[in-house]
Amino acid sequence: MNISRKSILTGIFSFLLATGLWAQSASVSPSRVYFNADPGQTQVRQLTVTNNSETPQSFTISFSDFGSPGTAGKTELLDEGEAENSATAWLSASPSLLELQPGESRDVDIILNVPNEEDAARVVWSTALVKLARERTADPSLGEDAMGFGIMHTFQFVVHVFQTPKSVTYKNARIIAFEEDGLNEEGKKRIKLHLENTGDAIIDVAAYLELTNMRTGESRREKARAFTTLPGHSRIIHFVLPDDLSPGRYSVLGVADYGDRDAVIAAELELTVGE
Repeated sequence: MNISRKSILTGIFSFLLATGLWAQSASVSPSRVYFNADPGQTQVRQLTVTNNSETPQSFTISFSDFGSPGTAGKTELLDEGEAENSATAWLSASPSLLELQPGESRDVDIILNVPNEEDAARVVWSTALVKLARERTADPSLGEDAMGFGIMHTFQFVVHVFQTPKSVTYKNARIIAFEEDGLNEEGKKRIKLHLENTGDAIIDVAAYLELTNMRTGESRREKARAFTTLPGHSRIIHFVLPDDLSPGRYSVLGVADYGDRDAVIAAELELTVGE
C-alpha cells in the first residue's frame, strides 16, 4: 500500500478510533477548517492538538491535495498539484512540529496566504495532516545497541480545509434522482437521493424525508442527513424507511436544504408499505 499518495481515506480515521488503537493517544479538533479570504489576503485559523497518552508525543503538520471521486463523499489524498482546485501551496502551519507532554494541548495556527491574482478568486480545498509519531521500539533479538532499527508507529489525522472567497456566493443544486433503491442488508426498503452541486460555492446540505400516509393524511419527518458537496461534485445518500410505518400508500418527499429559505429543493415519489 502506497500511503504517500491515494490510499488514505477519512474512513480509516473512524475505523482506527472504533478499534481503540489510537483513541487514547491523541485528538485533533476541529475536523474541518473554513477560510473566506479574498485574493491578496491572509487569514489564520487554529487547530488544537492534544496528547491523551501517558508518554510524550511528537506531531508534525503538513498539507496535501485531496479529491472526492464518485458519489460516496470519500476523501482521496493526492500529490500536490494533482487537484485542480488545490489550496495546498497557499497553506502553512505554525508551529509545524509539536512535542507534547502527557495531557498537554496546544493550538496550531493554520495560515492561508491567497495570492493577489484573478485566478485566486475561486473555491479551493486541501487537507491538513497531523501526524503522530511514537517512540521507536527495538526488536529484542537485535540486542541493546539496535535501537536505530526499531519501528516508528505513526498515524495521520486528516483535517479538511476549505477556502471560499467572499466574492463567491452563487449556491445552487439539483436532485438528479430520487427513487426506491432495493433493500439494505437487514432487508429494509431504502430510498436513494442523488444530489449535484451546480453552483460555484461549497454547500453544506441537510437532507431529509417527509412521509405522508395518503389514506389518513398523517405526516412525519425523518431525521436529517448532513453532508458537504464540492462544486461540480455529486453525492448519493440512502434513507431507510422506519420500521413503525403503518401499512398503506405513502407520498414521500425528499428535501435538500443547502442554505436559507430560497436554497431548498425537493423531489417526490409514491410507494407502498406492507401491502
